[in-house]
Amino acid sequence: MADTTDTIDILLRDEVFSRSNYQSLARLLPQLAARRFATGETIYRAGDAADHFYLLADGAVKLVSPEGRESGLMHRRFGEEAASDASHYLTDAVALAPVHVLSIPRGAMTALVAANPALKTDLLLSLASHLAGERLQRHSAQAAARPAARGWAPVAGWLLTLLLPLLVLLYGGRFGLDRNALTFTAIFSATVSMWVFNLVDDYIPGLFALLATLVTGLVPAPVILSGFASDGFMMALSTLALGTVVVSSGLSYRVMLTLLLRLPNTQFWHFAGLFITGSFLTPVIPTANGRVALVAPFYADMVESLYLKPQGAAATRLAIACFGGISLFSAMVITSKSVNFAVFGLLPPQGQDHFQWLTWLLTASVAGAALLALNAVAVAIWFRNGEVPQLPKERVQAQLKLLGPMKTREWAALAGVGFMIVGIVTSSIHKVQPPWLGFAMLFGLLLCGVLRKQELKEKVDWTFLLYLSGITGIVAAFDYLGLDKALGAALPGLGATMRGSFGVFVLLLFGLVNLVRLVVPINATVVILAAILMPLADIGGVNPWVVGFIILLFAETWFFPYQCSYYLQLQEANRQQAMYDERAFLRFNALMNFARLAAVYVSLPYWKMLGLL
Repeated sequence: MADTTDTIDILLRDEVFSRSNYQSLARLLPQLAARRFATGETIYRAGDAADHFYLLADGAVKLVSPEGRESGLMHRRFGEEAASDASHYLTDAVALAPVHVLSIPRGAMTALVAANPALKTDLLLSLASHLAGERLQRHSAQAAARPAARGWAPVAGWLLTLLLPLLVLLYGGRFGLDRNALTFTAIFSATVSMWVFNLVDDYIPGLFALLATLVTGLVPAPVILSGFASDGFMMALSTLALGTVVVSSGLSYRVMLTLLLRLPNTQFWHFAGLFITGSFLTPVIPTANGRVALVAPFYADMVESLYLKPQGAAATRLAIACFGGISLFSAMVITSKSVNFAVFGLLPPQGQDHFQWLTWLLTASVAGAALLALNAVAVAIWFRNGEVPQLPKERVQAQLKLLGPMKTREWAALAGVGFMIVGIVTSSIHKVQPPWLGFAMLFGLLLCGVLRKQELKEKVDWTFLLYLSGITGIVAAFDYLGLDKALGAALPGLGATMRGSFGVFVLLLFGLVNLVRLVVPINATVVILAAILMPLADIGGVNPWVVGFIILLFAETWFFPYQCSYYLQLQEANRQQAMYDERAFLRFNALMNFARLAAVYVSLPYWKMLGLL
């Protein structure tokens, strides 16, 4: 082994090795060996097994190509073939003077590169520099891509996170809350502050709420941890796993190519095709998160195959088609989300008999049509552009031919999708709930080896599942502590407005829902407000379904990403590979929130005609 002090100094002076994780360098240190070569001695020859990587400590070395071209070292590293997939050296290395080097075995370099993935590119450029005869360097976009300093927002956010719980504990007693409810409200205020100011990753505040509630013993552990055993967790896990198989098997890419081959090569038809794909899944996959997991890969493949400008208007327009397809009609189809069934369960018995799947859809059809029309017009105006999709049909046919016939994993992924669709559609016959169908499908994928262990660990978004479980636990704690009833007691005026002027009530409800949605998740907002207002509707001569439907429609509004769990999945995909302009997307989404209000007003005459108002 080389002298330790000198070795460490040589490693840290090297511009590539100095960027490595120090723990990996510490593991590398025992593997190093000091070697010396005399003037004119060959260190290795082209074609020899690339067993060692070298760091030049002293002396001079020249590289000689098989054709006899000589070049000096561009830096103090050589033998980079030992850190790559190349099994043999590409040149001779000859000492021009007495040489002192550090020799690193191939296995040690492989471990170092595995611990520091960026080294692979750096060492490739290092080897290319020798072969080209000039220094080649990585041009990193990291500095340019680094987000601008957020100024006062994080400081204000952390101050509020610390101060709000204290204020709640000091003054919250005036609202008649018991000690446990008051303490949970203080915890919840800190959680919301972290979400609103985006201080940490979105799943962390939810975990904080779970931990703080468990430590203080405010509710039983099975209540606050119920999210980890909820139907939503099982359904989300199953559909995320199925989405992983759909992508990794190549089925999503094959379907996308087939779609592009059949559709006219225009932005309108690409938008329509992706939107219709998401809409088709809305009645059969009862979670928006699951639909995003299945449709988002189609979007990513289409952006790449159409050669759309990254973060351009066309790519952003297509992202809106992806998101709108899976979410725009969620309130119109009773089977699209589990919370729709919660509203259905709050209807009186005769209402449940009347508003079955088809009747629900027809009664909501005018609102759905208005929302679709407003969305289409807004997209056409907002994202007007002259970008022409570069899609030769002959190339698409060649790509499909190259893919060949469907493989076993593709058939398995297709079978999983078919099993879920058929199982959910026929659930009224076999009485098996969708989450358990999804769990059975997941077990089948794992049992048959279709979903690989590595994919389950790395491709399924476990942080999202933690976020979902945290929110579900918070909602359960709300119900257990009676905070939903306390909120209802604070809204006595809405019932009178509903009876006196329903149009004004709709406007007030829109404002209330958006205010509540700043701090309360979608499902909790729906359950709390529906439980309070639907009974009042029956008393005021308004069909409870109308109020429940409006709450479902308005609860889908959101202005900040943390408010919408299924948008976070699309956002994460965009962060990994920038595809659409997120600022333009969020501004458009804010506009479409008001389109939901307009859709309700357009529906009021239709509902009056049906005798619901």
